[in-house]
Order: sequence, then structure tokens, then C-alpha cells
Amino acid sequence: MDVKFTPDDFKLVTLWKTGSEAAYKVLFDRYFSKLYHFTLKTVSDKEIAEEIVMDVMMNIWQKKHLINNELPISAYLFRSVKNKIIDCHRKRGLRTVSIDNREGNIELVSHLSADNRVLAEELEIKYNYAITALSPRKKMVFILSREEGLTYKEIATKLNISKNTVENQMVAALKLIKERIGN
Repeated sequence: MDVKFTPDDFKLVTLWKTGSEAAYKVLFDRYFSKLYHFTLKTVSDKEIAEEIVMDVMMNIWQKKHLINNELPISAYLFRSVKNKIIDCHRKRGLRTVSIDNREGNIELVSHLSADNRVLAEELEIKYNYAITALSPRKKMVFILSREEGLTYKEIATKLNISKNTVENQMVAALKLIKERIGN
């Protein structure tokens, strides 16, 4: 289904939850910039702000079945970003969550129609390709952060590099992944 009109958020969430990736893309495009600018006011670091918003957007992709259709998606997104910002300040090093939850992705794919299942599988392939296309250092930092849940400080210690280098590697990795998935 091609979503060219601008339906309200409720309709978009409903379409998205029934398998429309196009509806999710409209939601992503509608809220990413707003969430980013909101986050940037509090975090004051462009890379960390972008990472927080990307984490939230990837998290809702994975957990769309948990989203309540009766509540505005904007409230859910802004609350999720606020919680990530609080976590960021509390830990003084952004601890991230895995976005490569294969069991969740398999469960997601099993509930989609045949056409949308193909699209979801293509997205999964693009994501996996994007990860394998990272340089060895970026891939290592990404995996330690996303799959092992280490903080930037812990990664820096483990790899014997600075925390700033870890942050820069994560920002670059997320940017490359976003570009590869978007194309």
C-alpha cells in the first residue's frame, strides 16, 4: 500500500500495525525531526540526540504490537524520548538496547500478510547487510553497545580507546545503518 496522503496519526498507527511499512515511514518522517529538536534542547549533543531518537524509533518498530491505538502516538514517542534522556543523564554514558532482536523480528514477520512479510524480510536483510558492511571497529563498537548492552565508558575501557571515540564510532555506525536501510 502506498501512503501518499497525510492521514491522522491514529489511521497511520492502525495501518502500520496491520503491516504497512509505508505508514511507519510516514510516522518516522513526521516525528523524527520534532523528536530530534526536542532532545537536542536537553542533551546539547547532536550525535547523542540523534542516537536517542533513532533508538526510540527502532524500539517502536520492534514493539508495535504493544502500542495502544487509543492513545496519541506523539505522546508515546515524546514520553519514550524523555525516558531515554533521563537514562542518558542518569548513567552519564548512554546505555543502549538491542535493535537486533531476532526472536522479536521472527514473531513480527509471522503475523504479517504475505506481501508485507516479504517487505519485513527485506528490511531485516537490509539491516543485517548494513551491520556487516560496517568497518571492523564500528561493527565491534555497535555490537558491544547494542547486543551486549555495554555503556560507552565500558566499551572504551574494553577496547582501550576514549569514550569520545566510542561515541563517534556509534554515530557513524548509526548513520551508515540508517542510510543503508533507507535506500
